[in-house]
Amino acid sequence: MSTIDPMWVQLEPKFIFCLASLFRNPRYKIMARQVSLVKFKGKIGDLSFYKSDGDYQARMKGGPSKEQINSDPRFQRTKENGVEFGRAANVSKKLREQLNQGSDTKFPNRLTGMMNRILRADELNGRGDRQVITANLIQLTGLECNVNAKLSEVFFLRTRPIYDIATSEATLELPQMIAKNQIKMLNGATHVQVQLVATEFDAQNPEADAVATARSSYLDVGQSNASPSETLSLQLAPLPQPDSAVILLMGISYFQFVNGGYYPLSNGAYNALTFVQVILP
Repeated sequence: MSTIDPMWVQLEPKFIFCLASLFRNPRYKIMARQVSLVKFKGKIGDLSFYKSDGDYQARMKGGPSKEQINSDPRFQRTKENGVEFGRAANVSKKLREQLNQGSDTKFPNRLTGMMNRILRADELNGRGDRQVITANLIQLTGLECNVNAKLSEVFFLRTRPIYDIATSEATLELPQMIAKNQIKMLNGATHVQVQLVATEFDAQNPEADAVATARSSYLDVGQSNASPSETLSLQLAPLPQPDSAVILLMGISYFQFVNGGYYPLSNGAYNALTFVQVILP
């Protein structure tokens, strides 16, 4: 049975009629914003009322049914697009679960969109059968896990990690530096860490899932003295599969030092993490 807020039943019939007529009018888009003082959530007939990103919206049910898409030749392209988008979404989920790193709320959508573009770059398979091929994962370079804190906007050194294919080791050299001059200061933050993450990835191989992480010491952003140089080093173990790519990410994490403990600033909402390099097999 459809559900609707109790306020709906208090509306006058003529208001309901006008609203339904509006959505059925072909001059209007299927999706619309609710701008009245009274907001609705729920369904009635073909109308759905919901809240998305803090905004109350409404839409009318439309489009072909699942049975039509699966059986009618006119919807062959629609079926192929749906299959491929689902495949890209599954690959995106696999990578996110492997990394298990913080991100903003829209990152899953951005990563799925990127995987969909990578899938469409497959020149070996026909439509509906295209795959996320390892050779095309290079397109992930530069992808931000948190658009509210891009690495290039919070970390001003140009140093980047180096990966040794023979040993599966990644290293990042941090020179002697005054942290507050090289890393963006945030209100409330007392310390930062530089982070290096490596993961192997092959969309067709579920066993290609090795992940390793290295973190710097806690760098005091309030000091004017230079911190000593240090080397972040990690190794993927076991060695990556022969056909796997290795993805390197680099980030900055902010902390508050309170009573002898380091606590993530705002639960990591301002941490940066960026795909900086993809090493192909």
